[in-house]
Amino acid sequence: MIRVRGAAILAMAALAAPLLIGCGTSDSGATAAPNERAESSGPAVGDSPPSPRPSATPSAPRSPSGIGTKAAQLPTLTEGPQPNRLQIGSADLDIPVLAVGVAKDGQMELPPNPNTIGWYRFGPAPGDQRGSVVLGGHLDSKEFGKGPLVRLSKLEPGDSITVRSSNNSVATYRVEKVEDVRKTALALGQVFDRGSEPRLRIVTCGGPYDRNGGGYRDNLVVTAVPV
Repeated sequence: MIRVRGAAILAMAALAAPLLIGCGTSDSGATAAPNERAESSGPAVGDSPPSPRPSATPSAPRSPSGIGTKAAQLPTLTEGPQPNRLQIGSADLDIPVLAVGVAKDGQMELPPNPNTIGWYRFGPAPGDQRGSVVLGGHLDSKEFGKGPLVRLSKLEPGDSITVRSSNNSVATYRVEKVEDVRKTALALGQVFDRGSEPRLRIVTCGGPYDRNGGGYRDNLVVTAVPV
């Protein structure tokens, strides 16, 4: 999950300040192969009703843990196209995308079915000129078993990613790098960046599964750039 803990859950949602990305609570034993591959330097979007999107991108200084250091009001939401399909030919992946926010427990909402991925609707959308589009999903689950995101670890720099949106627009990205990162070392400022060049970040679990600790040790992060 993507945690956004603090005094006010809504404030954290507005600031897009997740503390931890850790998805996957199953006991299936599925793991993603550790890797880190990079290319010198990118994206895609379908047919569902548009969802609310922030009209502004508030920000605040962050502590090293990723917790916001000051409260903020939830941004005014406007209607806009939402990504609704993620397609990666080299990974034989074609799954629905659902708009998600922040759950009551302070974690980023993730679709319970690992055959679906969530788009963090308080951040940029495909086609925006700045910032990172963040997609996150479960690697597996007890109910559904392994999902297609298991195959993300096999991606290579240069592979093509397509994201389709509700206004029938299509964004195409090129994989820049694939990283297996310890959750405690994940650079959340980069993953949820709003001010730099446009990027696509796909996040799921990675590394070994700790049956005693209750989850995967790492996060697998795919970074892609617009074509």
